[in-house]
Amino acid sequence: MGTERGLMNVRALEAFRAVMRTGSMTGAARIIHTTQPNISRLVSMLEAELDLKLFLREGNKLHVTDEGVAFFKEVEQHYAGLRALKDAARVIKQRGGGRLHIAVAPVLSHGFLARVVATFAREHPRVTLSIRTCNSFMVEQMVVSQLCDVGLAAFIGNHVTEPGLESGQIASIRGVCVLHRNHRLANRDYIHASDLEGEPFVSIARQNGSREHVDRLFEQEGVRRKIEIEAENASTICHLVSQGLGVSVLNALIADDFRQHGLVAKEFRPELRFPITLLRSAHRPRSLLVTAFINCLLSVLREESHEPQVAACD
Repeated sequence: MGTERGLMNVRALEAFRAVMRTGSMTGAARIIHTTQPNISRLVSMLEAELDLKLFLREGNKLHVTDEGVAFFKEVEQHYAGLRALKDAARVIKQRGGGRLHIAVAPVLSHGFLARVVATFAREHPRVTLSIRTCNSFMVEQMVVSQLCDVGLAAFIGNHVTEPGLESGQIASIRGVCVLHRNHRLANRDYIHASDLEGEPFVSIARQNGSREHVDRLFEQEGVRRKIEIEAENASTICHLVSQGLGVSVLNALIADDFRQHGLVAKEFRPELRFPITLLRSAHRPRSLLVTAFINCLLSVLREESHEPQVAACD
């Protein structure tokens, strides 16, 4: 019985609103597709429910009361709220929500990420982005715990991700040799590993997976460097190199960001590649918002000639 009464009240509100908008019972019946007697019955029912006199009836004329005007303002606010809810639902459907949480490894968090975010923001100006920067293993944990919607990691080698994660290498970025612009090798077209024999070298720290990757190449080439400084972050290495404290071999994405700091980045041989791994939770469907961000990421990689290894998402 309570459910039927609730439904009747909603219909009565619609009838009252239609009368107020058209100025008559007949007009109200026309726009909500019912009969004039039914409109009259619904309005009377609403008046009884509210214990308010909404209209004064004088023959065939209908006059709204002060109470009716005041109540109509409240009704319009109610309907405006419903329209806002519908708009919010439309935004959620189109964009997968209004906030996107991203976890990203430090080496990918500088100019490259800024360009991806700028592309995304132009297409989705009302979406809020929350960006967390942490090492690749913490990126993995942020995504598997569903604190972040998507992660960008810089895993090296055959890393096995946590259960419950979807992971895939989306690009393989070339390694470059970074040098101070006044370095004796700065005018070379490319730098071979053998050119760095005995050179002061600023290396990534041992706990970083790319350290072993770089060291292995120099060992295979039989080149002995003078590793005088180690640093955990590639951005720190770039700053150190810009002070003339040595050379290094890094991901081209981070090297490009520091050219204005007095660095030059040269092609490095033999070729060395640094992967970018995309991480998502396997327990959540991919939202339209995540798909849009991934497509922006792939677009920027393509524009900067770092050919992505996956196609754009539908």
